[in-house]
Amino acid sequence: MRESLRVLIIDDERLARRSVRSALDDVTDATVVGEAGSADAAAEQIHTSELDVVLLDVQMRGETGFDLLDRLDTPVQVIFVTAYDEYAVRAFEVNALDYLLKPVDPDRLAEALHRARRTDTALPEAEDASDSDAFRYDDLFFYEEGRRPRFLHIRDIVFIAAAGNYTELHLIGGDTALTSTTLSDWANRLPDAHFARIHRSTIVNVEHVTDIAQTEGRSYDVHVPNREAPLVMSRRRARALQDLFT
Repeated sequence: MRESLRVLIIDDERLARRSVRSALDDVTDATVVGEAGSADAAAEQIHTSELDVVLLDVQMRGETGFDLLDRLDTPVQVIFVTAYDEYAVRAFEVNALDYLLKPVDPDRLAEALHRARRTDTALPEAEDASDSDAFRYDDLFFYEEGRRPRFLHIRDIVFIAAAGNYTELHLIGGDTALTSTTLSDWANRLPDAHFARIHRSTIVNVEHVTDIAQTEGRSYDVHVPNREAPLVMSRRRARALQDLFT
């Protein structure tokens, strides 16, 4: 039974591999056992080495990361590390464990590897480890729209409104997304430094608030982009918000 995850870094840019290796310096239960700068070199190492996880770039000279996965007949957990967010849906389709954007956040990488450890049957002692469902501001959120998988950035959410048994996400640019995640779940998982519940049916991203005005009824109008009508914030929520940011 191995105490450390064995990790292979796959990227055709030497500086990018160095950056990922540096991000792994503080991950105590992961060991880099090799690097590969091409799909061919990666395939050989995967077939000849005992690996737990590959950190895989998407766009490489020659074959892509997806081309590499099509060639493999050796089971291995995959975490994509890429500068391109448009491949996230396809990464989901090939059962990638996670999808990280460059430059790599060391904490996000550590979380992804922790998830790999929990799902690796060769390392059962880690199954009891606690796992947080909390979002980070730069995370991607997966949802299904008309049975089609979609990803969006948490930071692109302007506000979230309750919609019956669903919640409606209002995004930068005016787009919306309907999800089955409850408002309470959003409140528990979103980062407090960026999101605040201003009403029993509304959560707002404070980064996108353009103005707050007190009304005659001593409630507050909260203005956000691409919405003519303001959101309503109660006095009680306003006091809680003031306490949070002071």
